[in-house]
Amino acid sequence: MATLDLAVVVCAQDAGRAKSRLADHLDPGQRHSLVHAMLDDLLAAVREVHPGRIVVVSPVTAYDAVALGHGAEILRDPGTGYLDAVRLGLAHVGAHEAALVLPGDLPQARSEDITALIEALTTSPVVLAPSVDGGTCALGLRPPAAMAPAFGPDSAARHREGAQAAGLSLHELHLPSLDRDVDTIEDLASAWDRVGEATTAILEQLPIVLPRLP
Repeated sequence: MATLDLAVVVCAQDAGRAKSRLADHLDPGQRHSLVHAMLDDLLAAVREVHPGRIVVVSPVTAYDAVALGHGAEILRDPGTGYLDAVRLGLAHVGAHEAALVLPGDLPQARSEDITALIEALTTSPVVLAPSVDGGTCALGLRPPAAMAPAFGPDSAARHREGAQAAGLSLHELHLPSLDRDVDTIEDLASAWDRVGEATTAILEQLPIVLPRLP
């Protein structure tokens, strides 16, 4: 892999409000434990292939220990939303050659898919891994200010449009372990047998009845 001065930015929501769409299945304490474990697994996958800078952006201290345990630094955001957290993180690492943005709820992420994103960034200024619902599971930018991020509903389409408007080539990757973040019970069911060790340990303790997937 070509050497790239890369910073990875991981944005994690307020643990007290995280995963509200799982509220019918898990109480706040259980959701907190799940989110913590998912971040742990994601950072482990990133750290397998990226020895450089990782910044965990969060408005709360709940993730500090797991972030520091993986050699990541912590950046506190004001808690005004995921997009604002991404913007803050990208500005924070603006001196790097490139940045890779990931949400904290990708417990099924595999190091080989992280590697594919990093390799794509060595040749393309914008790298996109879309989610199955039209969102964005990963966004790579070289440099970090190459274009404005547009996270939110249908963000994959807006990132494609943004790259085109900026005259930037975009490399789109459809990666097995980066095709959805875990927001709903259906997402959890889909990822259940692919998550990392920390999330597996939590799921084994939780009283969840999973829906049948088509």
